Amino acid sequence: MKLLQLIALLLFCGTVFVGCKGTQARVMQRGEASMVGSNRAGAEVYNPLVRSTTAKLLAEASNRSIQQVSHRTGPPTTYKVCFITLENKSMEELGDFKDHIQIAILEAISSSEQFEIVSDRAVTAGLRALSLRHDDLFMPENMRLFTMAMGRDGTPVDYLLFATITSGTTVDNRDKQRDYKLTLELVCTQTFRPMIVSTPMRKEYNNSVMGKIGNFFKK
Repeated sequence: MKLLQLIALLLFCGTVFVGCKGTQARVMQRGEASMVGSNRAGAEVYNPLVRSTTAKLLAEASNRSIQQVSHRTGPPTTYKVCFITLENKSMEELGDFKDHIQIAILEAISSSEQFEIVSDRAVTAGLRALSLRHDDLFMPENMRLFTMAMGRDGTPVDYLLFATITSGTTVDNRDKQRDYKLTLELVCTQTFRPMIVSTPMRKEYNNSVMGKIGNFFKK
């Protein structure tokens, strides 16, 4: 009997030990704070940046009463926008967050009554068919060809949207601060005049003992 109990105890301990070595997961509740990445930016940085910057762009467009482009014959109900690219000029790789950020921006812009988003798949196919890079669009003839290709029912594209993520790093011995910024640039296809909004966010990374202690008391 004692032998069986010992075997059962050993099996139980072994199961617990193996389970502790594996990854454990749970579904996070709505409204729960995002996990803070220890080595690079993650949801705690990119999600607020997208929310804030898209809100700024929509507010600025509404307040400024954005310019009606020359090919319109009357006041449009919406302006047609192509989201061209998300450029990462930061020190960190975006990984799977790149598509996540781009889709979040598209969702926010398309929810506005001011703008109509052209399919991202159509934009990619159009650039490929015309053999154009993103910067090539700022040549007038290339812009004309692209906007006409993206237009339907004789209504070319009104605006191009560019997104850029940048970062700047301040190092203090083994600790560092990284400043992130998401910039949205809405460019008129007729005048090339941009509307630019951005949102910054800072994140502290502590590797030294003193840095970790100081960070503990900041929470």
